Amino acid sequence: MYSVHAMRRAICAGIVMMAGSAAARADQGDSDGFLSYLWGRTTFNGLLRNDTAIHTTGIQNYDNQGNAPFQHVAVPRQAYLPPTLVGGLVPKWTVPIPNSLGLIHTNDTVRRDSYIPNSNTLFDYQELRFSGEMNMAFTDALRLNIQMRAVFDPDVYKSFDARSVANVQGGIAAGGGDRYADIGAPNYFESKGRNGGKLNPTEFAGRQYMIDFPTALLEYKRDSYNIRFGLQQIAWGQAIFFQTFDMPDGLDLRRHLVLDRAIEEFSDKRVPALALRGTLQASDAILVDGYVEKFQPSVIPNPNTPYNVAPAQFYKPLDNYYTGNYDSKLNYGIRLKADYGNWGFSAMFVSRLNPLGVFSWSESGINKGLTGTNPNGSAWGNDLGALVQTAYAAKAPVGSALCPVYNPTTCRMYGSAGEALSHTPLTIGPGGVYSNKEWFGAAGSLRLDGLKMVNTIIDEYPAVRDLYASPVDNVQEASNLLNTFFLASDGSIRGNVQRDYYRENVFGLGGVYVNETEDPGSFWNQFIVNFEGQYTPARRLTDVGLAHGGEKTDEYILTLVGEKWLRYTEAFPAAYLAFEFQHRSASDLVGLSLKGYGGNSGTYGVNAPVGVQGNDYSGIKTPGGISSANYLAFAGFQPWPNRKYVAEWAILYDVKGGVLVQPLIKWNPGHNLSVDLFYNYVNGHLYGTPTDNLIRAIDSSNEINLRISYQL
Repeated sequence: MYSVHAMRRAICAGIVMMAGSAAARADQGDSDGFLSYLWGRTTFNGLLRNDTAIHTTGIQNYDNQGNAPFQHVAVPRQAYLPPTLVGGLVPKWTVPIPNSLGLIHTNDTVRRDSYIPNSNTLFDYQELRFSGEMNMAFTDALRLNIQMRAVFDPDVYKSFDARSVANVQGGIAAGGGDRYADIGAPNYFESKGRNGGKLNPTEFAGRQYMIDFPTALLEYKRDSYNIRFGLQQIAWGQAIFFQTFDMPDGLDLRRHLVLDRAIEEFSDKRVPALALRGTLQASDAILVDGYVEKFQPSVIPNPNTPYNVAPAQFYKPLDNYYTGNYDSKLNYGIRLKADYGNWGFSAMFVSRLNPLGVFSWSESGINKGLTGTNPNGSAWGNDLGALVQTAYAAKAPVGSALCPVYNPTTCRMYGSAGEALSHTPLTIGPGGVYSNKEWFGAAGSLRLDGLKMVNTIIDEYPAVRDLYASPVDNVQEASNLLNTFFLASDGSIRGNVQRDYYRENVFGLGGVYVNETEDPGSFWNQFIVNFEGQYTPARRLTDVGLAHGGEKTDEYILTLVGEKWLRYTEAFPAAYLAFEFQHRSASDLVGLSLKGYGGNSGTYGVNAPVGVQGNDYSGIKTPGGISSANYLAFAGFQPWPNRKYVAEWAILYDVKGGVLVQPLIKWNPGHNLSVDLFYNYVNGHLYGTPTDNLIRAIDSSNEINLRISYQL
């Protein structure tokens, strides 16, 4: 911990001392010419930019409220008798509770749009940005470099506002941690830990704006040495789309997810960290590069923002970055590069906390029962929920004379059903999961196993068993249990998840070969082949049932890249071409386990007849997993002769049946202006099972993009 805080204090003190020294000399009238000298060695540049993305299909982001699967689909629900309620005298979750002549509400048909308003947005992305850079050279060897970025989102999306359902099921409750992203209008930029602390301490953000510093460092460069100290982004990778050697920094996915200009190679996405980096050019052919940095996690989009990738029926994950003391951890790594003739070799080792983290179920900390009063004074809840609460209160407290040994049928651990729920990952509230179909649909979209998720809650949270839940063996039993709980809630139940981080040791080997042929006009002449391989033992991935600690697995990643500068006519400059392939043994490009692939949630577009009794299990399939993930990419650019125009393209293809195609034209009209027009074509259902490929997760992001930049 001391080393992290010492690094932070040192960089802040250095900048403050330099500013103070300059101010003092200014007060003295700069008598020795130091400020004039320094000013002459300081450069500034700035950029104003507008980014706009317009939706081009009728498919909206189904991870957000108002567009979720089954938003417009009627799904029947039936409550079943909990086995523990009668001491295990009935089969598990197979005996329906009768309607008792209508006295107790035990079955219905639910539609999300009866509770949640629909949304249909035209804009996917609208952002105004200013970025600036100051480079101050104290000497030929020592410089200060600061880059600042200010972003504003005018919020033109007609997004879901949690306050619109404040009088349904008591509204979306806060508590149990900082719920900044869940209880109001969509929050486009803030990113906080469970305790409310900023995940990036050098960032200043509100709901619609963000100011941060991608770089703020001192650099000393002399002879064969280069030392950088301060906030910085470290990039080691060679590939577009793929990260194999590019291990030091996590990614910030709030701004346009990964749908910006792909050829920028994550340059706008890497999370800056306080770091000490040193590079040594040991000889003309050997380079040594190493770093030590403060751990900073990847940043994921907030619920109900345009590029949210997690179902908004679940609360924003509670981040344990501070409460788990991960903010005091260090990452470190070293890379070696060597050239020999047409060959190049590289090796790397990184010890880091995986910035994506591991997601698992979490106690909600929200004490809210099955019945209650809305802020407007109206009552909510139904007779089934009231019956459950009455039955729970009738149980004897654990440790009393009537309950010396705990038995879930006759004993209770807490004072009320609401208190018991606060010790589970489940919270009563609107905009959550309304049916078994929706539960399995949300799980499938996140590459999780809905059946294992149910059993994980029951296994890891005794308070759920205290509320009459019990383990299930199949989809039918899980559906009956879930719909019983949903019916008793008088609407929906929201899930609570947390994020933790685990250390991993990453080993990498790479090679480069520049091919030469006797024919200088051959396509294969000067064709560059890059290979990068990564092996990580005992990597932690999110468990498909959201169990604590995640899943441990050894993983290897292999990436092959072919590069070529091709001049096919003397009338045009050379075009850059890149051909890429990546094979992953355990996780996808995002970092989620391949064991969660292959599930689905049934048929989205078929309405169940109104009044149908019993639960609908049709089409529900839990994940079978896939053995590996394989991706192909083709990218490049072709400048026009006067470089007034540049054509770019990037294609990412998942061999399981998904594709992202991004054609782009750049126009440089002069006067410091540049215009980028590009289209993102996304199709995650080319063939096969859609949940077998990664692209399915962003299937709704077909959009035309316009970027206008002005260099100051």
